[in-house]
Amino acid sequence: MTGQADKRHLKCRGGTMLWLLVVFALAEIPAVSQKLKGKILDQSGQPVGYATVYIDEIKLGTTSNARGDYELRLPPGNYMVLFQSLGYEPVIESVTIGENDVEKNAVLPEQIYEIQEVRISPSGEDPALSIMRKVIGLAPYYLNYIDHYKAEVYIKGNLYMRKIPKLIQKSMRMGSTGESNYVSAGGKATENEDIIKEGDSFFLESYNEIEFTAPDKYVQRVISLNSTFPDQGNDISPMDYIQASFYQPVIAELAISPLSPQAFSYYKFRYIGTTFQGNNTINKIEVIPRQKSQQLFSGTIFIIEDLWCLHSVDLTNENIAGKIRVRELYIPVREDVWMPVSHQFDIDLQIIGIRADVGYTSSVKYLDVQPNEKLQKPGDLATGFAGRYQPDSLVTKSGSEINRILQKEELTNRDMVKLGRLLEKESKNTRPDSVVNSLEIKDNTTHIIEPDAAKKDSAYWADIRPIPLSEIELKSVRKSDSIKMAASGIRKTVTDTASFQGNQKRQSGFRTVINRVMSGHTWSDTSGLRFTYGGLVNLKSLSFNTVDGFIYGLDFRINKQLRHSRSISVYPDFRWAFSREKLMWGVNANYSIQGMNPSQFYLRTGSSGSDMGKGGGINPLINSITSLLMERNFLKLYDSRYLTLGYEKEIVNGLKLNFEGGYEERRILENTTSFSVFDTKREYTPNLPENEYLNPENGTGSYLKDQKHFEFVTNVTFTPYQKYRIYKGNKSPQGSDWPTFMFTWKHGANLASPYSGKYSHFDMFRFEVSQQRETGPFSEFRWRIRTGGVADNSNLPWFDFFHFNSQPIRVLINNYDDAFMLPAYYSLSTPEFFGEAHVRYTTPYLLLKLLPGLSTTLIRENLILSYLGTKSRGHYTEIGYSLSEIFFLGEVGVFAGFDNLKYNNFGVKFTLRID
Repeated sequence: MTGQADKRHLKCRGGTMLWLLVVFALAEIPAVSQKLKGKILDQSGQPVGYATVYIDEIKLGTTSNARGDYELRLPPGNYMVLFQSLGYEPVIESVTIGENDVEKNAVLPEQIYEIQEVRISPSGEDPALSIMRKVIGLAPYYLNYIDHYKAEVYIKGNLYMRKIPKLIQKSMRMGSTGESNYVSAGGKATENEDIIKEGDSFFLESYNEIEFTAPDKYVQRVISLNSTFPDQGNDISPMDYIQASFYQPVIAELAISPLSPQAFSYYKFRYIGTTFQGNNTINKIEVIPRQKSQQLFSGTIFIIEDLWCLHSVDLTNENIAGKIRVRELYIPVREDVWMPVSHQFDIDLQIIGIRADVGYTSSVKYLDVQPNEKLQKPGDLATGFAGRYQPDSLVTKSGSEINRILQKEELTNRDMVKLGRLLEKESKNTRPDSVVNSLEIKDNTTHIIEPDAAKKDSAYWADIRPIPLSEIELKSVRKSDSIKMAASGIRKTVTDTASFQGNQKRQSGFRTVINRVMSGHTWSDTSGLRFTYGGLVNLKSLSFNTVDGFIYGLDFRINKQLRHSRSISVYPDFRWAFSREKLMWGVNANYSIQGMNPSQFYLRTGSSGSDMGKGGGINPLINSITSLLMERNFLKLYDSRYLTLGYEKEIVNGLKLNFEGGYEERRILENTTSFSVFDTKREYTPNLPENEYLNPENGTGSYLKDQKHFEFVTNVTFTPYQKYRIYKGNKSPQGSDWPTFMFTWKHGANLASPYSGKYSHFDMFRFEVSQQRETGPFSEFRWRIRTGGVADNSNLPWFDFFHFNSQPIRVLINNYDDAFMLPAYYSLSTPEFFGEAHVRYTTPYLLLKLLPGLSTTLIRENLILSYLGTKSRGHYTEIGYSLSEIFFLGEVGVFAGFDNLKYNNFGVKFTLRID
């Protein structure tokens, strides 16, 4: 499915999950006269918590609280009230609202599910598989079915602190500015702050008006918000909650939906039984993960026969934050248009020793719902097994194929996938050409916050609140009100407060100056000028190598925003090489023009030591460690004094041209120090790369010597159908479904001897194609192919060789997509024609992740293949397997290398993504 289709509202709306620890805003119900209230019980007299109460006449759905209490305000009239909860038979009661409040209790019988004989397959296959193939195949249809709706949404959430580690128990405080709450840590509590303790609770309720227009336009009007949670600013929004759906392949980038096209790869399904509700047959399906995983659900889903859409869900996901239980119930808001009217989230939160109970519940009132009339109803849904519908006219070729598939008694997995693709195509055809063909990714969510949204009093909330508050929630509200009153009293003493703040500033002034000097700081003004100082303590400014010795320096950044989307940036840096006693410096400057076709002029100049291999090389921090601790100096440097001028412009969307001219003086350097922390009895190697072309026996003079170099470079980069976003008139590329093509031509001239005055010229060509695509939930496929050559390489110096990214050291602090993990540094460099390829496939489940101990982690598995072919080396192939996202930033892998398909070497690699 497309990214925009993933956020489409639907006929049978799905739910979201991670909107647990995020707070939601809300909207206002018109004032009504009388209350309908009561209690929902089971047959044993026990309360049924979070049961759904739905009134069809006004399309309003709400839920009871944990004690089974419900409460609604309704205008006078007659109503049919539906009481329903998962595991119970629905009950419909007739209610008349007059001049007085009405109390109506409901008793829900236990729901009985039967296994029908017709469901028993002759092949012995579980009937759930046939049901789920239809539901999964039709998911794109329901994801795109709604053309427009308008709804009022009430959301209530609470957080109860069960356990706080002693180390942080006394340092966590919550206070109030009078306008909002905040959390702080450390120091002593002020007059308007309270210590957060075990047993404390937080509460929020909010009310929104939500309007959706297909394909992806949302307007959210925040009417009112009442929260004792810490301040979330204007980011409080239920839009992620409203836009997510179980018909999407992945829910909120958190877990794989049981209705994903790849669901059968991740889940097993078991048929529990069938029950009847009015004219509808409801199938209960157990969802069983094939392995324990933070990216999968478990629980039950309920499917409506003939429509093959969701009736309700009761699913649990266990992830790094704890256990999350999601319950949703759907009601036909129009004839056979089922949408969710209640949501319930229960979270057993467990993070860094903190344990808390979190709960969210919602009430939805649909004011208007309009199906997508352009999206033709698939034949099987139009005729229905029960014969309830008249078939629409399906004239498209894909429509005929959809009908042919649905007419089968049993669908295969192949039929399921094909059905989903055809329905996605049909859905796409209903959209305007301007939407389908547009490459711009728009943020179509509009937030309108009422000025007094957070200023409603308790009388207002008591009048409009559709879900009664519990005693714990009432206690939280009272506590927040008392903190706000204390903060308000403090603000009255303006003079004292200002004096106190002045004293605080004087006391902390010296500390602030020291912190900025040591760690760096950024200063800015209203004219658009920004100055950044990198600080005295910066690991990137300190290093060691055997040519320069210890290196220490400072860097600065100067940025100036100009009118008409123009800007100037200057980045100077200065380094001192202590052993070589050399000041190294560099200046990068840019004049940028933003807009729909951005461009820039740039200048690069300086004098410093440069890596002899420009294709990757060792990280300076790693080289510093290996040199000082193990006397292994992998980094080889030459002295570079350079000046480069360039111009880059995007001609049309996706097509970028770059022209660059440069001059460089290159000088060979030697080691100037033998210092190391530990004496390993090992000698530092000379400052000479290890490469067959630089073999001392063959002589190095023709390839490696001082010289002056001139070059002109042209780069053409083309990404067909490149998507983009526009912010304040400036375009930001967002990738493409097509590969990116890059062509480079470099003409160079080298003066090796000032006495001869003759330049040796060469022309170098390079072509590259690369792409990265998602292949499924949390899966992706990356590939890159390069080739190149030099028209006349007879006098080509080492500096202009083709250099490749080899990373043989076992520990890396960066992740490389185009690296060879086993060959020695500089060993692959060549002046000859070459062919290079890198392929990487990433998936959450492949081999080791199927084991019980690993299946519950967020680790992903990777298969890696790299290839390099040159005349001198022949064909080098490298294969690898790795586990990535270990604690979110680590990767460990094994690699094997082959020369001309013959085994050569083997290695283990550890990567920390901290660079």
